[in-house]
Amino acid sequence: MDLGTRYRIVGIEVVGLGVFLLLILMLQLLESNWNHSVEAFDYVYAIIGITLILVGLEILSLNKLLLAQ
Repeated sequence: MDLGTRYRIVGIEVVGLGVFLLLILMLQLLESNWNHSVEAFDYVYAIIGITLILVGLEILSLNKLLLAQ
């Protein structure tokens, strides 16, 4: 397996993990009827999920640069 394929797999998995965390966040808020104690903790999920999505997208964009060289 070449390096570009490995980076693509890692990038997709990191984006998927970020999306999964955001889905968990939404499910927790919906199940708790937007309880304030749950909302306070869900900021952590939101920050981590958005960060993982951005890091995964950056890995995928760097993979395009790697393949272009």
